Amino acid sequence: MSFQAASFPDCSAVCPFVAGLMEKIQELESELRKHDNPNTPSSKKRKRKTKRNQKREKSEEETGENPEGESEDVGERFPGKPKGGGGGGISIPDTDDVQHHTLNWDGLEEIGTREKTVIELAENPFEVVKHVIHTYENEQGEKVEPEVDLPEGIYGKRFQAFVTLLRGLCGASHEKIAEIVRQIRPDLTFSSSTSLNITNKISEKTEEERQGILGRVKQNKFVHMDETPLRIDGVSGWVWVFAGPQHVVYRVSLSRSKDIPEETMSGYDGTGVVDGYPGYNGFTKQRDWDHLWREVKETRIEEVMTKFHELRRRAEGMKEKPPPEREEFIRKARGSEFPALIETLRARSEEKKATKIENALPDMFRGVTDPDIPLSNNHAERLLRKVVVHRKLWGCIRNKKGARFIENTLSCMETWKLQEKNVFQKLQEFTS
Repeated sequence: MSFQAASFPDCSAVCPFVAGLMEKIQELESELRKHDNPNTPSSKKRKRKTKRNQKREKSEEETGENPEGESEDVGERFPGKPKGGGGGGISIPDTDDVQHHTLNWDGLEEIGTREKTVIELAENPFEVVKHVIHTYENEQGEKVEPEVDLPEGIYGKRFQAFVTLLRGLCGASHEKIAEIVRQIRPDLTFSSSTSLNITNKISEKTEEERQGILGRVKQNKFVHMDETPLRIDGVSGWVWVFAGPQHVVYRVSLSRSKDIPEETMSGYDGTGVVDGYPGYNGFTKQRDWDHLWREVKETRIEEVMTKFHELRRRAEGMKEKPPPEREEFIRKARGSEFPALIETLRARSEEKKATKIENALPDMFRGVTDPDIPLSNNHAERLLRKVVVHRKLWGCIRNKKGARFIENTLSCMETWKLQEKNVFQKLQEFTS
């Protein structure tokens, strides 16, 4: 709950205790806003109680009893498969090997068999294979060898892809990757610097692939754009994302200026689905309604929240309507309904929130005029979530190799995931 000094109009000015209390409340609210504010994606916000538990608590308040005798969220967090779902289970791959377990005791007669399929890790997942390449001489005296697809160094293509997979999908540090490899194969000497060299070579080879992905991103009618902080060798930096429905490009930079998106997306004449950051002002924009919704929720003014939520629902519904109905909705929403909401905010001393929505108003309805354009930038926030998780594990990146991995390898891996391709197999195409 938010408290204001006006709640104590008579005594706050003369009572040191109340004045100190108000100062402490303001400090706590300021600290809270650092972690839960309109810029905080919904995926990071603290979950509220389920409707079921809210209903049960209301019943308990009315009756003074807990008829189910359950604690909070019991039976709600992991509801399981719904009744009539037909069961689930896993998909068992084709059998690689069949082992027969028999008894050779005297006096036994075999009367049948039973089967049990087990998915197991091989005893030596990292095989050490010696390749003996035979050399021949033809009639002309020229040496001839069979063509063999072998890596440049001692680490095979699947091994290199596995190391890169741990780095890209799991966010494992090179130290952890080296430890995992040594635990699986104790007789193998493998260091964190070796892990770094493997992933860096793949990052170099995926640079051309990333440029191709960027070209396809620019072909989209709309592009999601967003950015998140990332420390670069002790200095504050940023990771930008530019994404279409099936293509993703990351960009690492020390700058958060408009030059970065304008340079990365040079020549793009479509619509950018963005939040309110001014760095995107050089593009035709569709403002993210979800970000504005978080601004509205922070006011805790019920009538404003209800009205905005209704307009958001109607805007999404208009995507299915014919053009005349869409244009009529836009005319009314922009001409009267949103101005009324803005005036309510100003009347309740929420000038900053009112100004933010007022400034966003010209760019809020392109996704209604063109139903293909989304009203939300959740796609970009989900893709940046990968970087946020890695940031927690890595802390920062230290040099160009780290930036290259994010820009090239992560761009490719996340694109392949969106396209439902096997990332492990695709990485093998870029090993050395």
